[in-house]
Amino acid sequence: MSESAKNAITHKGPGGISAKRVLIPIAVFIFCLHMLIVGNTIRINRAGQGVSKITQRDFMYSQISWTYEDGIENLADKVYLFVNSGDENYVDAYFRQAEELDSQSTVFAQMSSGDSTDRADEEIGTALAAAQARRQIELRAIRLCLRANSAAIERYPQLASAALTAQEEALSAAERKETALGLLISPEYMQNKSLVHEHISRAVQAVTEQSSESVRQQAGVLGSYQGLQWTLMLVVITILITLCVLLFTMLLIPLEHSVEKIQNGEPLPDDKGLSEFRRLAYSYNELLHHRKMTESYLRRQSQTDALTKLSNRLAYQDYISRLSWDKPHASLTVFSLDVNGLKEANDSLGHSHGDDLLKQSAACILDAFGGGDGKQCFRFGGDEFAAIWVDVPADEIEGALEKFREFQNAHEVSISVGYAHADDLSETTMDALFNQADKCMYEEKVRYHRELDASHEVHA
Repeated sequence: MSESAKNAITHKGPGGISAKRVLIPIAVFIFCLHMLIVGNTIRINRAGQGVSKITQRDFMYSQISWTYEDGIENLADKVYLFVNSGDENYVDAYFRQAEELDSQSTVFAQMSSGDSTDRADEEIGTALAAAQARRQIELRAIRLCLRANSAAIERYPQLASAALTAQEEALSAAERKETALGLLISPEYMQNKSLVHEHISRAVQAVTEQSSESVRQQAGVLGSYQGLQWTLMLVVITILITLCVLLFTMLLIPLEHSVEKIQNGEPLPDDKGLSEFRRLAYSYNELLHHRKMTESYLRRQSQTDALTKLSNRLAYQDYISRLSWDKPHASLTVFSLDVNGLKEANDSLGHSHGDDLLKQSAACILDAFGGGDGKQCFRFGGDEFAAIWVDVPADEIEGALEKFREFQNAHEVSISVGYAHADDLSETTMDALFNQADKCMYEEKVRYHRELDASHEVHA
């Protein structure tokens, strides 16, 4: 197995859901929903246009129908005026309007034939046939009046289909006018007039009914599309709200809490939030751990004597400053110690031997005054040492001093020691205790030098 594979097995990440795995599918899903919304919007517009087109066509059909019927009535009025007045201007106006009406009837018929309602086609066909039959009666009335007025019939080729019978040809001018008036009020003419109105009304009704049905169908389709549109929009809004809640709970809130913890130098929780945040927290915690280890190591190095491995003066100052706060009423014993003969050892045997002497002295001091709860030993530098006892009974002092003398003999070192004791730290100060212990130590050191000088004199 490769080294990278082993690392992958032994070192697992903080886990969690990746933001990519959450956001990419949601983004794709929202995009698809938007495409559906766009497509559905197009269908809604088409359905709305269909409803508008049907309504507009129904309106136009009704307008053309009534306009066509009004045109037929206007033709009848012009024929009647011509028959009563003999003014051929009415005839000219009649044929001009008839030509326009014929064009309109073509459009009318086309609109009807374009509709899917057979009933409307049938009704329009009947109305157009009745209008044509009515037109033939009007043309015969016009021809009779023109003959009665001895006008030139050749001017009006439209009258070719309205040939007079032999009996009508034989009538006098007055009789021809009377016959023309009779045609305009004849039962056949009136019946055709009634048929035109009736069947046009039925055609309009048939188209209106079909349009209403088509509008209802289109409205139903439009309503379903609109319902789908609202559903899609609500889904999008729900997803966006859910996404905001997820981001708020899994990113913003952890990030806010993390800022506070970073400012306080605290580790971050790497088991909450998105995977990216967890990895960030995990990496930060690793860095924080290494930083604390480095700080602890540097602190130990800065507060540890390199030669004897005892705490140094800086550690002593830090210890007594914390002691005044943590245990202001503790009992305290301060020992001041000084190695005898260090200078002589360095001068006569070398600094290496002097270093060995300091190491042996430190071991002796640690064995006697350290190694227990509330017992700390320090090297200030050179041949100066100190020890502090916190809440250690005073009756242990003599025993410790006795052991200290035994340890000196065992390690073949000589160390002057002085001490000071206080039952309550609040009643004195550390400086006062240390000065008292230091004074006692120097008194013993003076005795040591006197004894040493006396010994040299005896040997001399």
